[in-house]
Amino acid sequence: MRRAAIVAPVRTPSGVEGGALSGMPAEWLATTVLSAVIDRAGIDPLHIEDVAMACVDGGLAGVPAIGALAARGAGLPFAVPGFLTDRHGGSGLQAVITAAMMVQTGAADVVVAGGVECVTTPTRLPGGTEGLRNAEWLAQYYGIDRTAADEFAVASHRKAARAWRQGTFGAEVVPVGVAAGVVEHQIRRDEGVRDDMSTHTLGGLRPLLENGVVTVGNMSSHRLGASACLVVAEDRLTELGLIPMAFLTGWAAAGCDGDGPALGAAPAVAKLLGRTGCTLDEIDLLEVNEGYAVEVLALAHAWELDPHERLNVNGSDIALGHPVGATGLRIMTTMLHELNRTGGRYGLEAIALGHDHGIAALFESAESAEPTEAPRGARFHGVRPNKRFGRHRA
Repeated sequence: MRRAAIVAPVRTPSGVEGGALSGMPAEWLATTVLSAVIDRAGIDPLHIEDVAMACVDGGLAGVPAIGALAARGAGLPFAVPGFLTDRHGGSGLQAVITAAMMVQTGAADVVVAGGVECVTTPTRLPGGTEGLRNAEWLAQYYGIDRTAADEFAVASHRKAARAWRQGTFGAEVVPVGVAAGVVEHQIRRDEGVRDDMSTHTLGGLRPLLENGVVTVGNMSSHRLGASACLVVAEDRLTELGLIPMAFLTGWAAAGCDGDGPALGAAPAVAKLLGRTGCTLDEIDLLEVNEGYAVEVLALAHAWELDPHERLNVNGSDIALGHPVGATGLRIMTTMLHELNRTGGRYGLEAIALGHDHGIAALFESAESAEPTEAPRGARFHGVRPNKRFGRHRA
């Protein structure tokens, strides 16, 4: 089976409710990143065979053919169909996985994977009200107090702000043109990232549940944004003149047992590591979504990790926001650029889908990968499941 290469992953800046990107159609944001991917990769659009596009709120708002619309907007031939994927907060990652499966099985050689969100719903909670209650159960179960949750949220903002100051995000973010009357200007930075965020500021916010830990300050907020990449068969890279950034090594989705507070991403990670035989020590970058600070802290506790050292080195959803359809691909994009920048080999992305199930994927840097058409899981000898990553239900 052919390996699926990730080429030219990019993202737009994230936009806040009422900000510069508000009112921008989903197809426009999707077209922006799709065009940027084509330009960066230097690929002839005639070689692109399909567009797997994720869109959750925007799709429900009446844009079911977002993949095809983005393809048309980016000037792809009418022969390129395009389709919509939806696995809620993991939809963008699922778009990459679906595109990879198309490539691995020979159904296509070159597919665009993308995710976009144009509708912000600030009143909706990650995982719904049940997700909020589960976050509070996790806080009680793992002894996570309000101070710890607020400190993690502050750290997310400061990491993201530092990444912007040091130019870390420069390679992954493409500007979005926004018309203000007759003048067009470009949005180049994420909105909502606060370098001046402090626990004192967050301490003044009321908890969402009486005597609870979760506030609007230590959870993610819905944003606008898009992300995309090419997914290409390894044996076509040289012919097409494409330079891969990484290869998809494996993925898994799984649900929790449901006997108590649930860690949504944990079962998917356990399943993935069991399949590949990879261990935590082999992972250079570990990125998880930040629906709730409490949930990330609970995962870190269960995995015996320092959440401030091993997780989300450049911040994540609390600072950068949660454009639902794009989040999974946005996290992958940030992770792979960081992996490339730092010379790491393996990056693992995990996303809680609601509170009781999740999806995870393992990527290997193209710089470190050996040239072969064999599945990357073959390099691991035997199965070495790591109990710290929790149980999973196959």
